[in-house]
Amino acid sequence: MSPQTRMARVRRVSRTNWSEPPLGPAELERATRLYRVQRFHGAITLSGLVLLVFGLPLVQAYLPMVTSARVAGIPVSWLLPVLVPFPAMVLLAWRQLRRAERLERHR
Repeated sequence: MSPQTRMARVRRVSRTNWSEPPLGPAELERATRLYRVQRFHGAITLSGLVLLVFGLPLVQAYLPMVTSARVAGIPVSWLLPVLVPFPAMVLLAWRQLRRAERLERHR
């Protein structure tokens, strides 16, 4: 075991129990409301991700023009799984982050 690993393991063990700082009634209500709203928006984003992951193969299976079309000699059915999911996931994550930050600023 390297010295850095040993040091990291020693630091991880806490001698005292950590507890969250107590919140006042107004802060607790605000945090609970914010948590619920962000959880709702997170579920919407997650459903978009599931739709993307499972919808893309369905589009390829049920639209014959996708399997027969070519772009620069490469079948579109090969390009879709490579070019669509990752930019779409980045956009979903960016949208979720912006929405969460906006909610925290305004609530």
